[in-house]
Amino acid sequence: MEALVWHGGSELSLEQLDEPAAGEGQAAFDVALAGICGSDLHPYRGHAGPRVPPLVLGHEAVGTTPGTEGRFVLFPIASCGRCAACRRGEVNLCETRGLVGLDRQGVFAGRVAVGADALVPIPAGVPDGAAVLTEPLATPLSALRAAGAAPGVRVAVFGGGPIGLLTVYACSALGIESELVEPLEHRRELAGQLGAAAVHASGDDVAAGSFDLAVDAVGIEPTWAPAIRAVRMGGTVTIIGLGAAEGPMAVGDLVRRGIALRGHYAYTRADFEAALAMLAEHPPPLGWLSTLPLREGAEGFRRLVEEPGENVKVLLAP
Repeated sequence: MEALVWHGGSELSLEQLDEPAAGEGQAAFDVALAGICGSDLHPYRGHAGPRVPPLVLGHEAVGTTPGTEGRFVLFPIASCGRCAACRRGEVNLCETRGLVGLDRQGVFAGRVAVGADALVPIPAGVPDGAAVLTEPLATPLSALRAAGAAPGVRVAVFGGGPIGLLTVYACSALGIESELVEPLEHRRELAGQLGAAAVHASGDDVAAGSFDLAVDAVGIEPTWAPAIRAVRMGGTVTIIGLGAAEGPMAVGDLVRRGIALRGHYAYTRADFEAALAMLAEHPPPLGWLSTLPLREGAEGFRRLVEEPGENVKVLLAP
């Protein structure tokens, strides 16, 4: 089978690999469409983290499995099922969690072997291009749930990448007013199409203390600093972006204004299923997605890194 293999840094090559054999409790998953996530761009930019090359990246996918009817979206988190977090239903915080495309083969390939319980049926009528957004949508939807966001809560979103844009979409579907801060004009326009009440080119354009909740979908000081300024006394800032491993923060301001700051990683199974249901019930516009054949996967990565003004979300089709 063909697979896009990462060899470190920006080196990606299309290679022929043996098809993986499904072991006990596993299923062979034939990938129809796979999304390039911002976290896939981290190793491409030289910030590999726990990833060790050579590795097939990718964890957002829809496809089929031989011998079973229907289409499925992949739930990519592997958990132990026994630790305290798993017993609470928080598999995203499992003490020994794994992730497809991080510590095991990813979905930028024709086929991948996954846990049989990782395949979530896609409702009829939901196109693959929408269903493949389930995984990236699940994270902001989970973060909004954890922060208690509901109609009447004002939300500021910092960053207009796919996660930030899907945060805006989730807010709109939930009846929550949101505004987005993003320097790239094209992405600000997309935010308006996805339901943002207003868009801003800079955090300096946002009135201090005017929001109940701020979501930092980038995770760097230039986004979390204005996010902290944007929320009211007693407001909440949730960081879901992983742009920087560390950095300075106005802790004194957090204390004096009683700001709640939390990091949020991924999603629960219930969040994931809620994301798929939202995509089915509130079909989003899909014109901001572009699709390339898997053999052009390296070009897809290049476009996202070098031409972010024109490319927002790239899907690969094996």
